[in-house]
Amino acid sequence: MPEIISVSSGKGGAGTSTLAVNMAMRLQDAHGPTLLVDCDLLMANSHVLLNVRPTADLIDVLEGLCDWRVATQKLPNGMSLLSGRTAANILVESEAERLNDFMDTLKTTAHEFSYIIVDMPAGAGAVVMNAVSVSDHSMVVLLGQATSFVDAYALIKSCYLEKNVTSFYAIVNMVTSAERAKTIFDNFERTVSKLLPIKLIYAGYMPRMPEINSCSVHGRLIDYDVMKGCIFPKIDSILSSLFEKEPLYTVSNPVTLYSDEP
Repeated sequence: MPEIISVSSGKGGAGTSTLAVNMAMRLQDAHGPTLLVDCDLLMANSHVLLNVRPTADLIDVLEGLCDWRVATQKLPNGMSLLSGRTAANILVESEAERLNDFMDTLKTTAHEFSYIIVDMPAGAGAVVMNAVSVSDHSMVVLLGQATSFVDAYALIKSCYLEKNVTSFYAIVNMVTSAERAKTIFDNFERTVSKLLPIKLIYAGYMPRMPEINSCSVHGRLIDYDVMKGCIFPKIDSILSSLFEKEPLYTVSNPVTLYSDEP
């Protein structure tokens, strides 16, 4: 069965979609067939970042209009995308149970994929909690902001109380240094551990990069050479923490970043 990895934040604007897209691309590129599922049913943007125009989406699947494989698009790099929808006329919480059933279906039928990345909407509603509860790895994205701490804590608390989720991986996003990222995580972990019996694992960080910000603003994918040289090594470090494996690339050996050898 595929490994399901949920990427959530509790707070909008934390860069969750950009991180989910980059992780999915890296998994497809180096680890195995990967499906990216955008579970934002109102303000989806993974398809915007990937510059694709879906003809069917997750809402069509949940409403029984088509099979999930019909709504899934295969991208030029081999990765697959099941898009959410923007400005949908639905009640999100009413879709929570159907989405939970759909995630179970993916887990048991999507045998052609090794990994499924689930890009979660902001907040701690039933849709988020259900998806997190069936994930093999639950990731929460943090910013160095008080509002990010409050919202991420609310998400973790809700998942623990409602779904008995007791373990999260934390990624600190948009920081200037590794030291700053670790400080942000340590502060957050101390707060969470005082209040909840949660295992919070530091998975790594993503730097603040003007290239990432520009692509988010203009709705386009980051240049592949930039991704390969600057972003993929950080993603590799996160994935190594997630799967408890040695990273594929190391920063100390930049020659491997541009090698065609596996």
